[in-house]
Amino acid sequence: MHPVRQKILEYLKRHGQATVTELAEHLDMAPVSVRHHLDLLIGDALVEASRVRRKSGAGRPKRLYALTEHADALFPNNYQQLADESLAMLKRLLTPEQFAGVMMELAEKTAARAPAGLAALPPEERLQAAIDFLNDEGYMAFCDCGREEMLLHTSHCPYRELIEEHPEICQIDQALIRRLTGMTPVRVAHMTDGEIRCTYRLQPQKPLPLPAPPAKIPANV
Repeated sequence: MHPVRQKILEYLKRHGQATVTELAEHLDMAPVSVRHHLDLLIGDALVEASRVRRKSGAGRPKRLYALTEHADALFPNNYQQLADESLAMLKRLLTPEQFAGVMMELAEKTAARAPAGLAALPPEERLQAAIDFLNDEGYMAFCDCGREEMLLHTSHCPYRELIEEHPEICQIDQALIRRLTGMTPVRVAHMTDGEIRCTYRLQPQKPLPLPAPPAKIPANV
């Protein structure tokens, strides 16, 4: 990024908002040059402008500039490191079975945000509703639905940076897809293996076995 625009972003990050005059004084530049860089930042959806009246005295409203939510991605964060260390700590404290239980609970919490009534929808509508929800969660999902098989593809993994050290996270996706679609996902392609997307073959869930009938008590007992 151009050094001037980087300095504008840093100033707005520190101060919250600023006028062209304030930015020009800080950068020691002509206001017209500052406006040029602000226009470029606005075009990139990193800065937004609003007209407000300043508190000190009446007069013509001035245009104030502030960062958009998109600009946050340009500044360092430790989300990934925190998530990585938290998962590593959980794996040290829990048994594999307990850690798997945590992954399942996370999948359930995610699925709980899905629209209600999925299970009551016809299969095709339920699958499309599941895909729509996965896309809202950032998976970039789509389905190749043929007569012989149904393949659900996810082109983006929201946890991609963590998967290499914590492959158990993939259990979240499989449990989530099972919960949303009502079918069993069998993974046949994985991005960590060099594939461009993860692919799951969707199979009907096997019905749970019926409980055994109670043993008959002999009449002479």
